[in-house]
Amino acid sequence: MDKRSEKILALAGGIAVVWLIADAVLAQAALLQSLTALLPFTAWSVALAWFAWLRQRLARRADEEQRDLALAKAARQTETIFEEGAGKSEAFSIARSREQFEKWLVPAFSLLIAIGLGAWAWRLWAGLAQPASAATDHLMAASLLAGQAFLMFLLSRYLLGLGKQARLLRSPGVALGVTALASVLGAVAAVAANEVYPRADRLAARVLIGVAGVIAAEMSLNFLWELYRPRRGKELNYATESRLGGLLADPAAWAKNIAGALDYQFGFKVSETWLYRFLEGALLPLVIFQLLVLYLLSSLVFLGPGEAGILERFGKPERDLHSGFHLKWPWPFETVRRFEVERVQSIEIGFKENARKPPAATANTLLWTVPHYEQEDQLLTASAETATGEAVPVNLVSFNLHIEYLIANIRQYAYTHSDPARTLEQAAYRTLTQTTASRGLFDVMGEGRGAMAGLLQRRLQAEADRLGLGVRVVFVGVEGVHPPTTIADAFQSVIGSVEEREAAILKARAEANRVLPLAEADAAKVLATSAAYAAKRTQIAAADSDRFLKRLESYRQAPSVFKTRLYLATLRDSMQDARKYIIAASPGSEVIQVNLEEKLSPDLFDLGPKTEKK
Repeated sequence: MDKRSEKILALAGGIAVVWLIADAVLAQAALLQSLTALLPFTAWSVALAWFAWLRQRLARRADEEQRDLALAKAARQTETIFEEGAGKSEAFSIARSREQFEKWLVPAFSLLIAIGLGAWAWRLWAGLAQPASAATDHLMAASLLAGQAFLMFLLSRYLLGLGKQARLLRSPGVALGVTALASVLGAVAAVAANEVYPRADRLAARVLIGVAGVIAAEMSLNFLWELYRPRRGKELNYATESRLGGLLADPAAWAKNIAGALDYQFGFKVSETWLYRFLEGALLPLVIFQLLVLYLLSSLVFLGPGEAGILERFGKPERDLHSGFHLKWPWPFETVRRFEVERVQSIEIGFKENARKPPAATANTLLWTVPHYEQEDQLLTASAETATGEAVPVNLVSFNLHIEYLIANIRQYAYTHSDPARTLEQAAYRTLTQTTASRGLFDVMGEGRGAMAGLLQRRLQAEADRLGLGVRVVFVGVEGVHPPTTIADAFQSVIGSVEEREAAILKARAEANRVLPLAEADAAKVLATSAAYAAKRTQIAAADSDRFLKRLESYRQAPSVFKTRLYLATLRDSMQDARKYIIAASPGSEVIQVNLEEKLSPDLFDLGPKTEKK
């Protein structure tokens, strides 16, 4: 064995370490889940490259030591009783160290790699359940991953070629090849997440984590297989070599396996026929043609209804695109950033999106004492109480706001801020805090809620225009305002007391409104009756006085006539209801008898006009 293999392994290990550090730094900056899921593959390549370098170095040093011992033995031509026999190694020789290394450390290392990959994959898979932050720098990550894939592919092919003579080089070659394929998948996912499909990054992360878990399981099985399988002579342990990874990193092995299987099944050399050789030779051009067609398809841009885009050439905006079909240069020369300008987008303020389900007893009614959401923010409102000392009395209230907006200016929305939605959310929190701090508790919880929503929309729009977000706020809805659930019971007691006080005040006002008008009406009635009586007595007295004067004047004119008239009127009034008989005869001795038991004929006696009795 020569030192060329050690040098190439050291070079591969050093390059893998550099890329591991670069991936870790970019993963923290770009927040791409696929880039984080790529770290186990890069670390796997680093570990196998340096471990293979150590095994190759021990093998070379052991061979050199054996050659030196053989030369020394040939020079002495004698053998003492203290020299070991043929086939035995000295206790402190390099060969002895290599034997112990191959016997104990190689299996232990393969088991350690399996456990490390499995634990890392499990931790990453559990991390996918948490909500991911908004990723950035997609194109930078895609460029880095593309360069990483190309360089690791070259190193993998070189090591796999050397592995035909020295199989120890095959395990790091397979690891580098799988890492190159994982880098390609990460680059494609970064571009797709930035251009077409935002969930591509999460999907690629799931695939990479699944592959890492499968490789960890395979390494565990390899450890058990190499531990118990019988060996012939000094056959080495190849538990660190992944067979499944070899199928991905070395597709040429597929053709050999298929050719061997066909030869075995048909009983002759099918792999040497002209048809098989034609298909083998035409397969690569066909694959290249398909890849070229897929690459040229990146020149076609289809913007759906309600979408708009910005054409970027080498990252610099060139022109705006509207809904429809467009042509551009293929990636990465020109790219298109898509925006749904006609879709109403929304953000939630004051609570987390994953809402809790209310208990079954209150499924249709949300109470203040039951948490509406998993986490709710508490904001300050003004208090009408008088401050005592240095403390300022305030109230804590939970707000549930729903804000809807449209993209009004795609250039400002795309380039002014790296995450305009997040910026708008923070501006909404600041605006809400400033608005609630200047309003009272019962104002925001009562009839002033609608006015506060309109004020919030105007202030938030002004803040968005000041920041240059390029959005138009179309709706701000205050969906819920309630006290914190921890003090809801006490707050309800206070509110109940306040409501009872207000009810008593309103009841007293209603009683006052009922009694006062009746009292005023009675007083007015008494006054009107008194005035009418006074007017009546005055008029009657005046009429009596005037009648007396008129009679006096009549008496003075004709006293006898006045007296006779007055006498007759008095006689008429006093005898009005009595029966009267008029006898037209001179008085004398004649006696007239009148039978009063029967009614006399009116024709004989009632000669005067008939009047009705009152």
